[in-house]
Amino acid sequence: MEVAIVKAFTHENTGGNGAGVVLLNEQISDDRKQEIAGKVGLSETAFIFKQDENDYNVSFFTPVCEVDLCGHATIAAFYYLGKTGEIKGCNETRTVYQNTKAGRLKIEVTFKDHDVEYVLMQQSRPQIYGELKDKKQIASSLNIDERFIGLADCDIGPTIVSTGLKDIMVPVRSRNVLNNLEPDFRMIEDISYENDVVGYHVFTIENGKVYARNFAPKVGINEECATGTSNGALGSLLISKGFSNQIEVIQGEAMNQKSLIYVKVDRHDGLMDVYVGGKANIEDNIKL
Repeated sequence: MEVAIVKAFTHENTGGNGAGVVLLNEQISDDRKQEIAGKVGLSETAFIFKQDENDYNVSFFTPVCEVDLCGHATIAAFYYLGKTGEIKGCNETRTVYQNTKAGRLKIEVTFKDHDVEYVLMQQSRPQIYGELKDKKQIASSLNIDERFIGLADCDIGPTIVSTGLKDIMVPVRSRNVLNNLEPDFRMIEDISYENDVVGYHVFTIENGKVYARNFAPKVGINEECATGTSNGALGSLLISKGFSNQIEVIQGEAMNQKSLIYVKVDRHDGLMDVYVGGKANIEDNIKL
């Protein structure tokens, strides 16, 4: 069994979040998938079985269990399909679908010449639940003064948003503030439970670029260098405030694992369709 190790959401060939990718010629048991994922040892491994030219059955396993969906493993999987020629294109965007336990989801694979350039995946419709009143508590959990909460030139406060997973979007005044945060993970975990969210997605905008950090100690991840659904939620919030419908988010800079996440939001009939994705690198191929 060959497993590709692919990093999704890379930036200038660095950073990114690693996933295992297995292309199946025939279906195998869930127990066998679980065994392979455990040996790979990354947060998720994606198992792909081609149904037809436009449909792929995809399942996702952590080292200990199956999960319904994984964003970075999706990007890794379809980047791998494009790079290996399983999905072909030339200066075009191919639309395919993955059939998962979370449903049938649209994937866009964009090619430059014959090489895959980047991959976007559709997210759930965004829900913006409103701003939190207690900025002081949020600031305290990040060990900053309350006056550093918020953007310099836009009225946005800490806001709960979801494109599948609920997070608190926390704007801070500058990139310097963002990169020097000293989060109190126990306090963030308590606030996450109080508000029924996964964690914080802290962001700022500097010289037209969006920078972010993600803290989710409630689910055992103190900080992650690249997150798909959180940045989809962020894009939804920003477009609701009048920003562009396409943004690039740099995440992981403070971890020295700078990653780049593309977010595209299409608006029609008062609704928003959110797509998140990016580039990837095939790091290795291993045999199990």
